[in-house]
Amino acid sequence: MKHFRKIWDDEKNAFIKSTKGMAPGDAYAAFLEKFPGADVTRTAFCNQRSRLGAAGVCTNAKTSRKPRPLYSEQVKKGYVRIKIAQPNVWISKAQFVYQNAHPEEDFSECSNYIFLDGDTRNFEPDNIARVPLSLMGIFCQMGGQVEGDAEATRLRLAQAKLKKTQLDLGEKIGEVVKHGHSRKFRDELNAYARQYSKRVSDDPERRRKRSKRQWEYEKRRQATDPEYCERLRRYRREWARAHKRGKK
Repeated sequence: MKHFRKIWDDEKNAFIKSTKGMAPGDAYAAFLEKFPGADVTRTAFCNQRSRLGAAGVCTNAKTSRKPRPLYSEQVKKGYVRIKIAQPNVWISKAQFVYQNAHPEEDFSECSNYIFLDGDTRNFEPDNIARVPLSLMGIFCQMGGQVEGDAEATRLRLAQAKLKKTQLDLGEKIGEVVKHGHSRKFRDELNAYARQYSKRVSDDPERRRKRSKRQWEYEKRRQATDPEYCERLRRYRREWARAHKRGKK
């Protein structure tokens, strides 16, 4: 999975700090004028301005309320979030705890932070694991978290990492193909295809429905794809010549 591109550098951060006291729209316009090639949305700019302490605090009590202090907590959709910057920058508390417990890791890859024992209020560092999005699908296919059993969850996470490593190596040597939104080994797909063909051949009704779908698909493609029709005619002519030579 590709890492996120690096947007902010020392020069941009220094300019953002110099906009303290300016209105958000004016500060964003000045930023775009200073860095015309920067592909930065206003939301990303305002969030970075908040992290650097250059956003200020709104004092108009009639139109807004006083921002909550840093490191305040709230519950949203059943999960606890924590405020890390003003005026309104929040992240999950699980992510906050994990990143502070593992400062040496690279967090540029988008990840989910899961509770190994399934308890969303157990914020012990040993109970929180980081699962990259490239691994999350495999982890969920293996059953995901095990409620009340952190060791079983760790085992499934290790199995998912092993499976991902196998898929990565198989993709390099051409033994893995894309199947929908996932990846499969060719042997697995071939075994499934053989099993499906056997089920169809043993059921006359399913065989009839499959033949009807194939015939309808063939008609639609011939009506909309002239190049396919030409390839089909060329193939039939070559097959007829080969069949005629074989008879002689």
